[in-house]
Parts: sequence; structure tokens; C-alpha cells
Amino acid sequence: MSIYLRKATIEDAKDLLAWRNDPTTRENSFTKAEIDLETHLKWLQGKLLNEDHCLMLILMEDDVKLGHVRVDITNHIGEVSYMISPVFRGNGYGKKILQFMEKKLPMGVKTLVGFTVKENIASGKCFLANDYTEFAAGGVKCFIKELRK
Repeated sequence: MSIYLRKATIEDAKDLLAWRNDPTTRENSFTKAEIDLETHLKWLQGKLLNEDHCLMLILMEDDVKLGHVRVDITNHIGEVSYMISPVFRGNGYGKKILQFMEKKLPMGVKTLVGFTVKENIASGKCFLANDYTEFAAGGVKCFIKELRK
């Protein structure tokens, strides 16, 4: 079995939307409402067209989609957001997707930052397992990692 990251495409839209609208994903998200397909497609197309400032990857095992990671890049800082397919949660893929993503980052990214709601303990553990430092403020947790590139 081969686990790897590949670039996200518009063909991933329905899977990404289904994962995003999953009740547990919404519970652990800053935006709790469901997203409709039209809104999602516009957002996804915008991200995919902005390759200089957005890295969007799909975690695969052979030909099965396991999860998604996005890094929005501004001024050498990458803001990380990821989700694992509901079917594959609890199998260590959150840790793997963060680890694999770092190998795909463009040169010049010096710092990674991830934000979670304080109740999202699983994602926090994944960030910490990948050597991020945790900061908390109110209902938000921030995870920061300085890269050695």
C-alpha cells in the first residue's frame, strides 16, 4: 500500500464538500453551517487558480482518497487547514497528512500556522505530534511551527 499526496483538482469537489459538510467536521470547524455546492465550487476554483498562494493536496492510499490539506501562503507564512475523510478518521492520517505536506511546501515558507476550535482535540494532537507549539486564546487554539529550510 502506497500513501502519498497529490494536487487537488476540481474533480475532487464533491468529496471535499461531503467531508466538509460531515456533522463532525462542522462541529470542529469555525464555520458550523453546511456549504452548498455552488458556493463550494466557486471557492474551490478560486483556490485552485491561486497556485502561487495556495497549496491544495489530497492524501491518497493507492487510489483511495483519505483526506485533504490546504496551505494558504502569505509573506512566508503558511496557514494550514486539513480534514480527513469521515471513513478514515482515527487511523493516524491526520499526523501523516501534516508530515507529508511539509515535503511539498514551496521554498520560502518559513512558518506554518494552524488554528482549531478548543474542542477539536484530535487535530491539536496531530499538530503537536508534528512539532507545532500550541497557544490558546479563548475558544481558539493556535499551533505554530518554524521551519528549518
